[in-house]
Amino acid sequence: MTRTEPTTQPRSALGRRPVSVLLGLVVLASVAVGCDGGSNLPTRAPDGGASSAVARGEELASQSCSACHGQDFKGVSGLGVSFYDNAFIQDHTDDEIVVFIKEGRASDASDNDSGIAMPPYGGNTRLTEDDLASIVSFLRTLQ
Repeated sequence: MTRTEPTTQPRSALGRRPVSVLLGLVVLASVAVGCDGGSNLPTRAPDGGASSAVARGEELASQSCSACHGQDFKGVSGLGVSFYDNAFIQDHTDDEIVVFIKEGRASDASDNDSGIAMPPYGGNTRLTEDDLASIVSFLRTLQ
């Protein structure tokens, strides 16, 4: 008596993985296009267009300025003022703000309300001219 083997359907080389791979890609795509971890910080230029300089400036400001000005850039009491609707930023040119960041502010400066010094380059002396220009571009979006 000859025994026949049961027929089986050919199985995908990936098994059930196509569904999980697809689901993973959908999640990654969602994160890449819009999920910003709850941040409400702007990443658009004032004209509404995406700007790599603004996005880079936001990243650099998060790394270099947030310890004193806050993760949300709304200021830290007794340390650094809010960058939002900031008269200093509004009243100075981009070049003047770059010079200010480069030089910092002494603790005893007449316009220093906190009495805490701002170190040159905000303490990050690795910032380049382009980095500083990007930070200023970002700061302009908060005005």
